[in-house]
Amino acid sequence: MSKSSIGLISSLFLFVLAAVGCSTSADPTKDSEIEAFVVFAAASDVGLGTARIPLNIQMIDGSRFDGRADELEITYTAPESDVAYVVEDLKWREWPIQSGNYTATMTFDEVGFWNIKVRSKSDNSLLPAGSGILVKSATEAPDIGDAAPLTPTKTEPSDGNLRSITSAPEPDADIYAISFDEAVATGKPTVISFSTPAYCQSATCGPQTEVLSKLDDKYKGLANFIHVEIFDNPEEMLAAGDPSLGIESPVIHEWEFHTEPWTFVVDVNGIVVGRFEAFVTLEEIEEYLLPVLTGA
Repeated sequence: MSKSSIGLISSLFLFVLAAVGCSTSADPTKDSEIEAFVVFAAASDVGLGTARIPLNIQMIDGSRFDGRADELEITYTAPESDVAYVVEDLKWREWPIQSGNYTATMTFDEVGFWNIKVRSKSDNSLLPAGSGILVKSATEAPDIGDAAPLTPTKTEPSDGNLRSITSAPEPDADIYAISFDEAVATGKPTVISFSTPAYCQSATCGPQTEVLSKLDDKYKGLANFIHVEIFDNPEEMLAAGDPSLGIESPVIHEWEFHTEPWTFVVDVNGIVVGRFEAFVTLEEIEEYLLPVLTGA
């Protein structure tokens, strides 16, 4: 994977997210008469089994359709099949920026392009919309139930210069206090998040590290919380003001993801119990972390 691959794919995500909210007609007066959904499934690494799928749902004129999960029906169908599965747990996730996103749990039992459809439960004048998602035989990044790579990660240097290991504008030393491999050895659950706050194409990486810091404050001593910078030389990049100087950290190749941010919840045995592509809220992380903490 090249130095620019993560940024490129993140940019592609943003392009699609922008495109779905734009008019496709040469006559804007015609668009104003149409009320229809658009939907984009922001998941690039999905394998057979059960997966969390982030969904960007809005109107064709670009207006938002936020916080209205109870008004929507989401169904998904296998390739070349007419059997529709209904999503039972659609949830609206409010973000500190860019409004938010919906998430849904879907179970896939066949490789190929699955179709996703969103429609209004009560307003038939709203035209439904569809999207697609590629399901592979297995994920590239660790999946639920996989052992997490016991990767050494950078910790606060002896001189206290956190700028040398993170591009976060106001780095929190607590989330650079322990290496991931050592965290797993403590016998406590660990939340590890990979992102580049200063150079994140979606502008969600800074808020993602803030979520980690808040979780660390809330569960200090009960779990480990670690941020890993995507780039190996953030201080050099910031000093030069040149992101093209960025060298990808070898860590991301061990975890094999190609977008960012990514966040994982790992249990006391080093097994992945939660995986989140793109921004994930504090509350959603807690949904996976609390059962590990309580033994539920």
